[in-house]
Amino acid sequence: MNMKSILKHFDRIDAASIEDKKVAKRVAKLQAGRKQGGFTLLELLVVVAILAAIAGTATIALQDTDARASAAAHVAMMDELNKGIRTYRVLKKNQYPDNFDALLGAGIGAHPVTGAAGSAAGATFPANELVAIEDVGTVPLTVDVASVMADIGMTQLQYLNYTAAADLDGDGVTTDCESANIVSTIESRSNAVVANNIFMTPAANGCGAAVTLLDPAGATSGDQVLVWTGGYERVMGAAGVAHDIAGAPAVAPGGDPGDAIATSAAGTPVLMVVGIGPSSTLFNANELGGMTTVPVYRHVGPLQYGRFAALFEIGTFSDAAGGYDAIDQVNLVAIIDGAGDTKEEELGEWDGTRNTI
Repeated sequence: MNMKSILKHFDRIDAASIEDKKVAKRVAKLQAGRKQGGFTLLELLVVVAILAAIAGTATIALQDTDARASAAAHVAMMDELNKGIRTYRVLKKNQYPDNFDALLGAGIGAHPVTGAAGSAAGATFPANELVAIEDVGTVPLTVDVASVMADIGMTQLQYLNYTAAADLDGDGVTTDCESANIVSTIESRSNAVVANNIFMTPAANGCGAAVTLLDPAGATSGDQVLVWTGGYERVMGAAGVAHDIAGAPAVAPGGDPGDAIATSAAGTPVLMVVGIGPSSTLFNANELGGMTTVPVYRHVGPLQYGRFAALFEIGTFSDAAGGYDAIDQVNLVAIIDGAGDTKEEELGEWDGTRNTI
């Protein structure tokens, strides 16, 4: 920026808008002097110093603007999803949207990254792999819970559908999704699979499949569901006892025993966590109450699932061993972002009371 340009910028400064009275008076005097004649070298240096101070103040004020704007957008998305699911339920006569993303692999204990099997008491689910939410564990679905879910319209979930060196669909071709390591599929440039759509079917560039939670014979699929272990006060507004997941049963090599719920306080809610992905009927334009846009959460890694998630209360724990009973009706409790933050926590990032990502 040359001196002539600097002087033009200085002439456009409104001296009356400067809070510091001494600086405002000096600027007004210098501007008046500009109209009468020219600036001395000292006056030019003062002008440059004032412009630098103004620029520095603006930089400090705007340093977190992008992060706070993202947090504000996330809060708005969470509100819209909450309203959308509840509106859908009203319009569909007490039926929730179906076919949410399970955030797990198909089969008992199947890990969504390594394919390693978990123990009978719960699937393995190491943090920071595919799903960025850390405050989660797993429980097996029971016939009673699946039945209650079906009563309110939730009959299936989208699970990852893969196994090493196998032809899953019987067409004689082993696809990219039929790999021992699903992350390699996401990283590969030779296919159209991305983390956000990983739970969609191969026809939609994903690796998922809809799994029926309760078949006509009355038997469940045996799959696990993800459950919230981040404490109840964060999502329900009332103090609760967080799950004690220490000392979980042994799991297969490579698994994380801290992800299977070993003990829990009797009477506390079982909150199922599901991803709100494109495969859900919530985003079917032909459905009454269907939403038209699938929100994306971008504060996760490129290999992680970047959608929002819903917490549904499906039961209450009945004993210290992790057993649980179905409730009379499944309830939507909260919407969380792809990193497991609640709406209030995102609001804290927006107003600066909580560190932004």
